[in-house]
Amino acid sequence: MKVIVDTSIWIEYLKNNHEIAPGLDEGLLAGNIYMVGPVVSELLQGAKTENDYQSLSDTIDGVPFINAEFADWQLAGKLSFKMKKKGITIAITDCLIAAIAINNGATVYTLDQDFQSIPDVPLYNEFKGKNNRLIP
Repeated sequence: MKVIVDTSIWIEYLKNNHEIAPGLDEGLLAGNIYMVGPVVSELLQGAKTENDYQSLSDTIDGVPFINAEFADWQLAGKLSFKMKKKGITIAITDCLIAAIAINNGATVYTLDQDFQSIPDVPLYNEFKGKNNRLIP
């Protein structure tokens, strides 16, 4: 199981949210959690101090990373285009995260409701997971 964890979940994890942290810890230990470029940038831009930035950067560096390929960028543009034709504007970063997930057979774990509007993106629903866990 590949799970791309979106910024909204990482923020709750870093706050030690007791509903999210234990399952994410299990997923990290099992090697099921992945990081993508837009999430790295969003997390790092939110650091309050240089020390926080460095600590966060070191932590992120330990999470497996999925690179965005040319096909992911193309699909992100296509997803955004399709949404705009329906009158829905979604951040291109969210479309890119969705495209990376689609092209890599991963699910997206997020609290961001915008992802529900993006067609074909597999979303992780913690309440449908095996005992609410991020492990198979």
